Amino acid sequence: MSALGNTRLRRGDWRGMDRKSTFLQLKEQERAHRRDLILDAAMRLFANRPFHETGMRDIAEEAGISPASIYRYFSSRDDILAEILGQEVREGRKRQQQRLEKGSASLEDIAAGIVEFFLEKESAFQMLGHFMLSDEVDEEAREKFNAIREYYLDEFDAVLKQAGHAQENVRLFSSTYFASLLGIIMSFRKSPEEPEQTRRKNIHRLARLTATVFKNGMP
Repeated sequence: MSALGNTRLRRGDWRGMDRKSTFLQLKEQERAHRRDLILDAAMRLFANRPFHETGMRDIAEEAGISPASIYRYFSSRDDILAEILGQEVREGRKRQQQRLEKGSASLEDIAAGIVEFFLEKESAFQMLGHFMLSDEVDEEAREKFNAIREYYLDEFDAVLKQAGHAQENVRLFSSTYFASLLGIIMSFRKSPEEPEQTRRKNIHRLARLTATVFKNGMP
């Protein structure tokens, strides 16, 4: 075969490879679009009713796909919950960084930001509690949650260091601090004898007191 023939053959191979590459890219884009549709549908449902009352069939119907198709993208409802929680955690991390850039770097400011985020994101707080407390989470979703938790704590460590707090034993400090704030939210966010505005005010007050104790010891 001539050199020209070899060149044509190679060019033909390239054209075939380009078509295959474009096809795979389109398939991947379609898959990503379907995943986003499912996640958006799940978030709409979770915003209006408890997630434990929402099943995969409900999410598929809201997303406009068949119940069988949804399992091509997520293995279970908990898998969807973990994906949504990961998105919420990344948003929370972004807000923390924005506060640092504005100079709001005290432990009290950090506590106020965490409290306000989870009071605003009730569904995210419920999901977090589900993964932390439930024994029925499937293994794949549990692994995702563990990765999300480690990511958040790594980022939280970095925030505290950047703000000049807890330079030594930072993971121990950040884990204890974050758990304390979550405990305050969990304990007081649903006090039936108080109006919502009063509850929020009290939670913020307790969060700032917690920050003071971590920084200076008991007043």
